[in-house]
Amino acid sequence: MDLPLNIEFRDPRAATRNLSRLRPCLPDAVFGDFLQYLSASPSPDSVVVQFERLMESSGELAAAFERQPILIHYATLIFGYSGWLGETLIRNVDLFERYGENKSLDRSLRRDEFREEFSGMNSRWSKPDLAISLARFRKREYVRILLRDLLGIAKLAETTEEISALSDALIGVALRAVNGQLQQRHGTPQWVDPQGRLLEARFAVVSLGKLGGNELNYSSDIDLLFLYDGGIEPATQGISNREYFIHLAQQTTELLSRHTREGQVFRIDLRLRPQGHEGELAVALPRAAEYYSDCAQDWELQALIKARHSAGDADLARDFIRLVEPFVYRQTVNFAAVKTALQARERIDKRCERSMPTRLRKAINVKLDRGGIRDIEFLVQCLQRLYGGEEGWLRSRGTLFALQKLHDKEHISGKDFHSLTSAYEFLRHVEHHLQVRLGRQSHQLPFSAAELKVLAKCLERVGSKASSASEFVTRVEGRMSAVAEIYRRIVYQEQSHQFTDAEGNLRLQSQIPPSPENSYSQIMQRLAVDAPRLLEVISHAEVSAHARRNLDRFLSSATTNSERYGVILRSSGAVERALAIFEHSNYLTDILVRYPADVELLSQIREQPETDDEVLFDAPAEGVRPIPDPVLAYLSTCSVDREEALALQRQQFRQSLFVSAARDLCQDRSVYEALQENSIAADKALRSALSLADPPQGLTVMALGRLGSREFDLLSDADVLFVADESASFDVARRSAERTMDSLTAYTRDGTVFPVDARLRPQGREGELVTTPLQLTRYFSADARPWEAISYLKLRFVAGDQAVGQSALTAVREGIAAMAGQPEFDRELADIRARLELSDSAPNSKTRPGGEYDIDFLAGRLQARHRIWSHGNLSERLTLLCEQGLLGSQECIELAANAEFLRTLEHCVRLVTGRPGKWLPGGDHAQFSVTKLMARLSGRETGRDLEADLTAVLRRTREIYLEHMF
Repeated sequence: MDLPLNIEFRDPRAATRNLSRLRPCLPDAVFGDFLQYLSASPSPDSVVVQFERLMESSGELAAAFERQPILIHYATLIFGYSGWLGETLIRNVDLFERYGENKSLDRSLRRDEFREEFSGMNSRWSKPDLAISLARFRKREYVRILLRDLLGIAKLAETTEEISALSDALIGVALRAVNGQLQQRHGTPQWVDPQGRLLEARFAVVSLGKLGGNELNYSSDIDLLFLYDGGIEPATQGISNREYFIHLAQQTTELLSRHTREGQVFRIDLRLRPQGHEGELAVALPRAAEYYSDCAQDWELQALIKARHSAGDADLARDFIRLVEPFVYRQTVNFAAVKTALQARERIDKRCERSMPTRLRKAINVKLDRGGIRDIEFLVQCLQRLYGGEEGWLRSRGTLFALQKLHDKEHISGKDFHSLTSAYEFLRHVEHHLQVRLGRQSHQLPFSAAELKVLAKCLERVGSKASSASEFVTRVEGRMSAVAEIYRRIVYQEQSHQFTDAEGNLRLQSQIPPSPENSYSQIMQRLAVDAPRLLEVISHAEVSAHARRNLDRFLSSATTNSERYGVILRSSGAVERALAIFEHSNYLTDILVRYPADVELLSQIREQPETDDEVLFDAPAEGVRPIPDPVLAYLSTCSVDREEALALQRQQFRQSLFVSAARDLCQDRSVYEALQENSIAADKALRSALSLADPPQGLTVMALGRLGSREFDLLSDADVLFVADESASFDVARRSAERTMDSLTAYTRDGTVFPVDARLRPQGREGELVTTPLQLTRYFSADARPWEAISYLKLRFVAGDQAVGQSALTAVREGIAAMAGQPEFDRELADIRARLELSDSAPNSKTRPGGEYDIDFLAGRLQARHRIWSHGNLSERLTLLCEQGLLGSQECIELAANAEFLRTLEHCVRLVTGRPGKWLPGGDHAQFSVTKLMARLSGRETGRDLEADLTAVLRRTREIYLEHMF
């Protein structure tokens, strides 16, 4: 037969023979579609060969292709871009049925969905070896992920994130299988926690590198770190926790890296663990904390930027990340530290280069060569370490996301941001196609002109067109040269005096010519033309150097594009009002730097007559556009994209808290009014999240903790309890609960909504995520402790099925009342309160004697004993106890005032510093601002000694606590 002229075969004679054999196997229409799709393939020769083998493997495919021609397109895509995954498709022709429905291609799958998919498929397969099943499933899912990639359904970041989620799921499956076998042999490992409770010892797999950053390739090594609880072990255990968890780490690693007929599941690299090759495979949490605080080299600390939970106990992984974060991000990073990391990087690169065959050393390596992927990632990590100590917002794992944040904070210019981002995406696409073609970990461009031409055609789909192999190589070299120039300019000129201060601390400078994006003077010049009144106001405003720096940050961010700048010009009055924010609140300043357009929200806060030369704000004036509020109704009635819904959800919550906090700066009111507004916003976010999670009938979300008492503060976690009706499907309810938490906590470009903590559920982290009213009744009658009774006094319905919520409230209250009548109730409460006093060595207005816990435990004890149910704030609960004659009127007045003082202090510290501090801040300016805000929100005299007042509050509160609790 004659070859079509529009198909460029490398071997026309072989292609003619193969097509001649294939032609009788396909109906005319199917063959015509095949040739049409073949003409667009980067590697038509390999497509014809694999397509012929595909047709030989199943006689039913021709009819399927005739019914659904799109399946021919899918097959030619996979065969043309990846011979490796083409073999998987040939051996798993049932995948065509899955893709024919097209449902599996419309969205990314999450970790839990991959687990469910594997469980279902593995139950249908013969299972001689779990490693074979895992490897087979991984490649099957790679076919789907690659199809989404090639069809343009998924962007680069989404593709790498889904590969990472799949990897997390497979690691989790292997871990559970090995752990089950070890438990059968040795029993469950246990330890005694600081409160004296005997608990199951936790184990976690922490991922680093590309997996930690959710940036995994189709053929990457995975860098893992295995952790377990330390502490005292019961003497009855037959094997120590250390031995148990080392066995668990060894066997899990062996299972995942075993060579099978389906290949390995993963190549696993454990060299980033403490002490590298010489360290133990599983590390106790206290030992890990000690190592990274005292012994770790700087390159090891830099690697922890990408640390993330992948499998096992998520709370243990989070504990580890919280412990090591202060060592990774310091307020000042010495130049020597970064230089050490640079030198370590050079040594690693040289070892990699020496290990390569001689012929490959001459090939362009898009990862390790100058200006490659490694340079971009290393540059980003250096900048994160340098500035992340002071700017916690820069602490993120993904490279592209971190680049965006560094640009928003003006640590890199717009030009460099664009160059680095586009180069990183391009080089990662090159890397993906190098690896996915043969299923090997390769980063070198091929030598063959024919292979280079195939690679160039693969990249055409992402907008990189090259007419020849040499032109493609030139484009790659051009991208890498641009990156290398930026890298040298920003990081690698360590000899330049411009990079260090007098103490030798690194101060990176971008060395960019003045432009509207990086020159404050030119910003002022623009304002002189576009907004002369605003320029006059901000130029002559009597503000501190601290406020001036924050104003500079805001203006630099606001002028990075025309849309942001337009908002500033339209809202000059709001910018003027924002001066109070720049003076007193790092929390609000960081929001305005990240979202400059939010300054417009200040326009809806009405100006009151000036008092003492200060501008006051009031509630929104009549007729002014309200904060976006009806978002929940919109999401409930409209079919919106999930990502759009999440973005709207984050925007609504952020803007609600922003306006409330802005009022706190300038309006005389009680702190409880602010906390009530925050709680309302959090309630709306929970209802919105639940509505997006496809909740079944009978599922409800209840609030506990500060949210339960409507005292939700800035930067707070939300304590929640998921309760379902006894008749509900618990698998469906659990998935909805997980999706609800995920939509609130998932970190996107718009940030998170707030952290969600479900550990107050029955049995804590060992218990089921979703409980029922009957299970609550049983738990409180048998297992609950008095401190849990105090916590559950704040249980409050928020979203979902209100009848189920009421049943949960009834069950809990009956259980609390019964528990409070037991003779040991008071003693256990006093014991746990005493332990909390010892739990924090740092000054803490919650835990130390006379702190908030004294008031909370006292009020809770009296409420539980006398069945007084209230969802009010702490002062309202005390007033209710006074009305019932359980507290003297003078004691009530004093405790309520002290509770409000402590709540106000904590709120002001958060608002001023942007951190959840529980004591007076350290800096003079911060202390001045907290004192000033305390006067606003509590009516104190501005000249009072705040620390002396705090000491007096703690002393008097402890006196009253001791009188009633003992």
